[in-house]
Amino acid sequence: MVLVGGSGTLGMVGQPYGLVQTAGKRGLDHPESGCDAAIAATPGAVSCWVQTNEIDPVLPPRAVDLAPYCVDAWPFPGPGQRYSTDGLTTSGAAALQRLLSSKKLGGRRLCTFTEWQAAVAGLQGNRRFIYGDDAPGARCGKDSLEVGLIGADPACSNPETGVHDYGAVLSHWVVADAAFLAQACTPQAGGCQGAGGRTLRAGDLVVGGGTRRVLTRQAPLTPHTWHDHGQPGGPGPCTNDLVWDDQPIICADPSADWLSTPRPSTLGDGQREWMRLVAVAQDEGTMAATLRAGLGSSWCAGH
Repeated sequence: MVLVGGSGTLGMVGQPYGLVQTAGKRGLDHPESGCDAAIAATPGAVSCWVQTNEIDPVLPPRAVDLAPYCVDAWPFPGPGQRYSTDGLTTSGAAALQRLLSSKKLGGRRLCTFTEWQAAVAGLQGNRRFIYGDDAPGARCGKDSLEVGLIGADPACSNPETGVHDYGAVLSHWVVADAAFLAQACTPQAGGCQGAGGRTLRAGDLVVGGGTRRVLTRQAPLTPHTWHDHGQPGGPGPCTNDLVWDDQPIICADPSADWLSTPRPSTLGDGQREWMRLVAVAQDEGTMAATLRAGLGSSWCAGH
């Protein structure tokens, strides 16, 4: 994990996208073919966004003050590994949150949206994308559904915070915090009506960041975008869940216990249990297997 925190500014500066709009249009088999023209026609554009029939919001800049927190430097399950093949649905993310809340994993928890945004963009640099403000080029992989190894591209990182890959390959589950909602839920932003018409509140699970796919509902490659998949389906059949590729991002609060001599035995127990679950994720390749191993039972019917 790396330590992040402090004061700064977070949010998308300017308009870096050449927009290709597809809503209401028929016969567009390859809408990405319009990217070059869209970028050339948009002053300052460095990347393409092929907008679908739904468009997720992009957060404008806002002042942020964050207490120090720890965040995994690489996406789960770590550098040199592959992302899980299933990701997390709303119910899966809620199950992971229950597992983390058990306090058996060394104090780990899901990051808040603002923590996620700060780790990826940097409170001082406030990058548009994890690798900077300019076009990605070959960074973070190509625009395709094929996802490579975590950490394979050293340039897909933010040296200010020390994190890699986040928000530029896949999007990640986070917890809505008050500072994020204050920016995301203004009347100008249309309030905070999430999926299913629910009113978003602090503590709700949402998804932060875009992916490297340019044909998408959320702004590509950036931590300054978010979307909502509604309420989890509960402990029974996940009737409102489809298959998503959204991944978790793990944080923790700094603890003086880590610096004490001797360290409390609970810290070692939590770390060992966490590494056991990481090994399951690496061996099995799915979040479903990881959740089963951590919770001791199936978290959702059919999983």
